[in-house]
Amino acid sequence: MTAAAPAPDLSAVVVASDEGPRIGITLHSVLDAATAARDAGRTVEVLVVLARPTTGTRAALAEAADHGVHVVVVDTADAGVVRNEGAAAAAGTHVAFLDGDALCSENWLAAGHALCAADAGRVIAHPEIHWFYEQGRELYFPPAQDDPAFDPAVLRFGSCWDGQPMAAASVFRDVPFPAVGADAEAGRLAWEWNAATVAAGYAHRLVPGTLNFARRRPRTLR
Repeated sequence: MTAAAPAPDLSAVVVASDEGPRIGITLHSVLDAATAARDAGRTVEVLVVLARPTTGTRAALAEAADHGVHVVVVDTADAGVVRNEGAAAAAGTHVAFLDGDALCSENWLAAGHALCAADAGRVIAHPEIHWFYEQGRELYFPPAQDDPAFDPAVLRFGSCWDGQPMAAASVFRDVPFPAVGADAEAGRLAWEWNAATVAAGYAHRLVPGTLNFARRRPRTLR
């Protein structure tokens, strides 16, 4: 009888729908980060979750399996449900989410995993810097929850962190993403989940020297 393979240290889960060829650029970014994490001694799986994808998005991933990428298709447009499906499909002991039109710095997976793994599943990691493009250009430096100046009351008015976190897989089971509907305003999912995880006692922390390059959608709630 063959023993089951151990779970990978980390699952990098890319969530996509209508990105078209842009998803290919995102996937290359994730694969580069996965290679860097493997070079640092981690085991990594890369997973793409397609939510009612367009033909162009499917076509852009035609050769994904050749790069060791597993593609899952789900029949829902609810961003929260999609991420819960991704967390359920992920085999890793830790899970990192990335939007299908975003890029991560090459050190993100390795450095984020090191931060999360050092704190027994109680930490939710975020890149230190977010660089938004399209609907205006902006650099955003999110707050660290362990900063003495941080006041959780700010979550009453908007989200401090985006919807592309990394954490132990157990965090996503303990606090699933809320169902927000197919037409939810951009940012609502992250806002509700961040507030729920803070209330549940999890700590949102920043990973020094990491960057997320993301497309800003109209009407972002932050």
